[in-house]
Amino acid sequence: MNRIFSISLAAIVALFAIAAPIAVSLYISHQQSLDIETTSALSLADELQRRTDKTNAQIKDAFVELRKEKPTNPCSEDRIKLMREIGITSSYLPAVGYVANGRWMCSSLGHHGKGVELGPVDYVSTTGASVRMEVTLSIAPEMQFIMIEKYGYAAIIHRELPLDVFEDNRDVSLASVNTSTGLLLLKRGVFKKEWLRPLPKGGYATFFDGEYVVALRRSNDFDWTSVAAVPVKYVDVRSHKLSMVLVPIGILAGILLVTAFYFLAKQQTSWPSFLRVALKRKEFFLEYQPVIDLQTGRCVGAEALMRWRRANGKLVAPDLFIPIAEESNLILRITDRVLELIERDVPKLLQDHPDFHFAINLSAADLRCLNIVSNLRGLMERTWIKPKNLVVEATERGFVNTELAHDIARDFRNMGICVAIDDFGTGYSSLSYLTTFKVDYLKIDKSFVDTIGTDAATSTVVLHIIEMAKSLDIKMIAEGVETEMQANFLRERGVQYAQGWLFAKAMSINDLAQFLKKEKT
Repeated sequence: MNRIFSISLAAIVALFAIAAPIAVSLYISHQQSLDIETTSALSLADELQRRTDKTNAQIKDAFVELRKEKPTNPCSEDRIKLMREIGITSSYLPAVGYVANGRWMCSSLGHHGKGVELGPVDYVSTTGASVRMEVTLSIAPEMQFIMIEKYGYAAIIHRELPLDVFEDNRDVSLASVNTSTGLLLLKRGVFKKEWLRPLPKGGYATFFDGEYVVALRRSNDFDWTSVAAVPVKYVDVRSHKLSMVLVPIGILAGILLVTAFYFLAKQQTSWPSFLRVALKRKEFFLEYQPVIDLQTGRCVGAEALMRWRRANGKLVAPDLFIPIAEESNLILRITDRVLELIERDVPKLLQDHPDFHFAINLSAADLRCLNIVSNLRGLMERTWIKPKNLVVEATERGFVNTELAHDIARDFRNMGICVAIDDFGTGYSSLSYLTTFKVDYLKIDKSFVDTIGTDAATSTVVLHIIEMAKSLDIKMIAEGVETEMQANFLRERGVQYAQGWLFAKAMSINDLAQFLKKEKT
């Protein structure tokens, strides 16, 4: 009897050992998939709201410009020329024009004879603008546009333009809704009015209604809220893929518990786990490499370089842990640690050297996160640090093919913080995007500096970079300068700044203060 009981108990335990990991694996798969799709939905809502805000801002600016004068002939050649200038500079407005008695009389497209009949107004916004949702124009009779009319002027919006960034997610539902009235301006896919929630300006909400993962973002400046809804099938597909990995592991864990412990131990000793522990234990610290003015020889700034010393005293090379942090989505936490250390280290030094600047390296992920702007603003508000004391650096990879990164860079420069492109020329089509937005510095990569005075095939690249930077009126910082010959070469060709072992290695903040003190003597 005891043997039967023991066998039965062992069978129950074995079944539980198999079933419990499977159930936990399925639950984790579902929750993780839900979290990922919630983040994705909020990202889509944020991008749609950013585009909607830009559209509204361009409409507002267009109406202000058109109302500066009160012409006797609203459709004169000068007025049409002005409309064309507005249309050219407004990326979200195909056309602007003059409206009288419900007819489109003229626009940036030219005169319209007796005018184009626009039809009835669909609704009037809370700001008094008349909105027509389905306007057809002779230039594109197969398409329908949205027309916003106010003060006798009208702006045309392409119905698909604010949504065209989402071509890879055609079954994701998107909507732009008037916050006060709940009326739709733009919609693709499903929209349920019960999704709407009261939100503060700039606020957001996310939830799962059983069919869709829904995210809402309210504009901070206009009376609009953007909605993104990801179908539940995305959660199911992702959950299924995750479960295909997790469930077999759970079964193996039940069959052979030792294997499960081994697997967990292996997970705990992985590099991403080491990084998480290092962040918790505050094993990261900063060293500062001086930036030298090549004309005066004075130290004018320093680049903040993240270092990692493990509990056993060994240093881990940044070339190893930075890519791992990026791949494991820990790089934003490392950037947060950089800002904490800057806040601790820098203010005291700036009291003695108020014009000194510190360069902070940002990843591509940082440039896709709006929080970085507010984080730097908060840093300055809490300390002696001024905008002139900061330079943000990012590689070309961080800036290429992302409008949000460009907008964030513009925000930095509008705050007075300089922007530098790091490792310039090491992998992307540089000139094409340098003409699309403004930066303050180009950092010439060490690999090009090393070729100075050699017969290497890439030895002329540094000259092309220097001439290009001069033509665009961008200052230059040469990295990895190790010889007087390199320094003289760069100085003679107009490179303003340099850093490298010829001048100083990276050092602690206290050693940097002593370095600057010696310069004064």
